[in-house]
Amino acid sequence: MSWSSAPLARRSLLALAALSLASCGFRPLYAPRGPHDWDPALAAISVAPIRDRPGQILELALRENLNPAGLSVPTRWRLLTQLHVSRADLGIQRNATATSSEITVSASYSLVDAKSGRTVYANSSRAISDFNQITDAYATQVAADDARDRALHEVAQDMSVRMAVFVSQQRIKPAAR
Repeated sequence: MSWSSAPLARRSLLALAALSLASCGFRPLYAPRGPHDWDPALAAISVAPIRDRPGQILELALRENLNPAGLSVPTRWRLLTQLHVSRADLGIQRNATATSSEITVSASYSLVDAKSGRTVYANSSRAISDFNQITDAYATQVAADDARDRALHEVAQDMSVRMAVFVSQQRIKPAAR
């Protein structure tokens, strides 16, 4: 092989590798998803209502992650979630006031088969976010709400990735038998 044909051979080899990955259904797990890029198996997960305002935020984020197009798909699994949000003050000064706080969001969840009612997958996710407390009470509350929302979206992303792995394993199981 001459030096002039080597770059052409590399390009054709890369094109062949990319083509083979595209034809086998390869899709990066952590890639952002748009409304036209959805997985019908993930969309078949029905998210059960979660209590309180943080639960509503988590529920909406999960629905957007699992079914970004909002299409109607027959339910195969139900997602049941228990959510716990806590706040801890850090950086305590001599006068007993805090300068910063952290919000911890913990979610334990399970996927239940819609037909049999049997739990097929269970796991938990956790995220921690922090914010600074300042003298303005409104600004501190806005910062606390933003920290909570960031942690909730991080938990929703983690849950979605774990369920995507579960769904991909379910596709492999019938083929292995």
